Amino acid sequence: MGSTEQKIEERLAQLQQKVGARHAEVLKHSNDDQFTVEYARLVNVWTLDRNVEWTRVFAHQPDTGAHTQQAHYVIKGVAGGDRHRYVNTHFSADTWVELGVYRFTGTPQVQLTNTTADGTADEDVAWDAVAFQPLAGKPKHMVVTMGDSYTSGEGAGAYSPESDRDHGESDWNACRRSDNSWPRKVLLPGQSTSIGELSDNRSATVDFLDVSCSGAKTSQLTPGDPLPWGEIGNYHEVSQIDSGVLSPDTTLVMLTIGGNDADNFTNAITNCYIIGICDPADYTGKVDQAVLDTEGLIADIALAAPNAQIVLMGYPRLVSDKQCVTADFNALNQLADYVRDKQKAKVAELNKAGTKVAFADPIPAFQGHGICDGDEWINRVVAGPNGDGDFHAGDPANQAPCLPWPGENICASLESFHPKNAGTTGYARVMEQELAGIGYKGS
Repeated sequence: MGSTEQKIEERLAQLQQKVGARHAEVLKHSNDDQFTVEYARLVNVWTLDRNVEWTRVFAHQPDTGAHTQQAHYVIKGVAGGDRHRYVNTHFSADTWVELGVYRFTGTPQVQLTNTTADGTADEDVAWDAVAFQPLAGKPKHMVVTMGDSYTSGEGAGAYSPESDRDHGESDWNACRRSDNSWPRKVLLPGQSTSIGELSDNRSATVDFLDVSCSGAKTSQLTPGDPLPWGEIGNYHEVSQIDSGVLSPDTTLVMLTIGGNDADNFTNAITNCYIIGICDPADYTGKVDQAVLDTEGLIADIALAAPNAQIVLMGYPRLVSDKQCVTADFNALNQLADYVRDKQKAKVAELNKAGTKVAFADPIPAFQGHGICDGDEWINRVVAGPNGDGDFHAGDPANQAPCLPWPGENICASLESFHPKNAGTTGYARVMEQELAGIGYKGS
């Protein structure tokens, strides 16, 4: 074999070992033995060997070679047309990831492309196995949870590996979706087992998909790619609505959102608690805008999931009525009440206009459980890092949602001022009461 052919064979062998590069490299040979590298779009296809109807679909992620945060799967043969699902695959462990439950009208087929919206040909897409779990019928509850850190379970630990990794690197992700999040702890009407446990056991009656992300702003849930990629709140994951978790089959959507808009949460905590001097009026205008933007978001959710009950969960008071540290507790509590009142009024307005949306208020449940109360459900300032995606020592305190460590120019942990495990349990009970109150029963 001549030197040119040998070079080609060696390069092809290298490419075969990287089957799944985000953009496959294609070698072109010119007469002067120079090589150029181009990128080609490749598609891998899995086809089931039988017809099924209601079926849960999984994609396997290997421990190596699965890096992209937005692997693009297309599920074909579904009633109503093809469904697009985008998945963060960077688990660094052999694991199955659910794509969703679908009603097929023929032979199921799943496609995966090696192209992504943020692709720069430096991360891998893994073409591995696909699995199908036939179901007797549509699950009674098809639940989606979306939103920011108060939904993801920031502060409660046990974060999924793809959402808590690589701080300081280009593929950083700190969405920090927790096994202890309140949506996973909710007991749906008629169920004696939590959503999370049912989901982990691949229940035929409950399906659960979580695309929440710590730090998310309202704009990071709405359709459209963010520019630039890599910002806190979505990192390299696609917009939560664009992820493909919502559909006409969805029965329930739960979320918290709005607190991070215009960095309002971070600024209020920094000034009212850490510095201890603030005026609630400095933040109310941004709250008003966030609530207006939430109205548009709810409309987008209702469009993508027209049969779903949407429940907007509010934010609790973070601090006690009686302060035990130097901070402006009155201002923080006034601001929490203001956010609650504005969100509640907007949801009532939308509901009256025909949108199937409700508001869940956690403030009463958290009474007696704020910072400085005897049984605190909220983390105070927490030293980090707690997880690989968390802020680390030496991070400059000039990036939202960084909360500056008191007296120092470093960031406290992202867990600061978020519900502990006990707090997410309290949150779950609030959602259960709201679902019972509005008569939610699933499909």
